[in-house]
Amino acid sequence: MMDKTEFTAAVLAAEPTMYRVAKSMLQNEQDCADAAQQAILHAWERLNTLRRPQYFKTWLIRILINECTTLLRQSQRQAPYEPALAEAIPAASPADHSDLYDALMALDETLRLPVVLHYLEGFKTREVAQMLNIPEGTVKTRLRAARAQLRKDLEGACFA
Repeated sequence: MMDKTEFTAAVLAAEPTMYRVAKSMLQNEQDCADAAQQAILHAWERLNTLRRPQYFKTWLIRILINECTTLLRQSQRQAPYEPALAEAIPAASPADHSDLYDALMALDETLRLPVVLHYLEGFKTREVAQMLNIPEGTVKTRLRAARAQLRKDLEGACFA
C-alpha cells in the first residue's frame, strides 16, 4: 500500500492529466478544480481499495471522471442562470483557441473523452475502457467516429 509521500508524488505526477480530462468534461475552471480536489480526497479515503499501485493513475482518472459526472448532474438540476450576470463574464476570444481545440470541444462527450484520454494523455484503449466502464471495442469505435467527425469539421475550417 502507498504511504502519504508516494500518494502525493503520484497525484502530482497525474495532475496535468487530471486537469485536461476534467477540462474536456466540464469546460469551467472552477468546476475542474473542484472535481480534481474531490477526486484526490476520495482517492486518499479509498486508497486501500487500490489493488495494483502501478495502475494508480488509471484508478485516479476513473475517480475524477465520476466526480465530473456528478458535477454535471448537479449543474443540470440547478436553476437557470441570470442573463445579466452571464453578460458580466467576458467570453473567451476566438484567438484563444485553435481550430482543433474548438472541433474537439464541439464533439459529444462520449466521443471527446476517449480522444482526450487516448490521444492527448496516452492511455491504452484497454485503460480507457476501464476508466469509462465500457468495452474496449466501444472505445475503438468511438475513437474512429471522433476522428471522422474531427476530419470533417477541420476540413471545413481549413478551406473556409
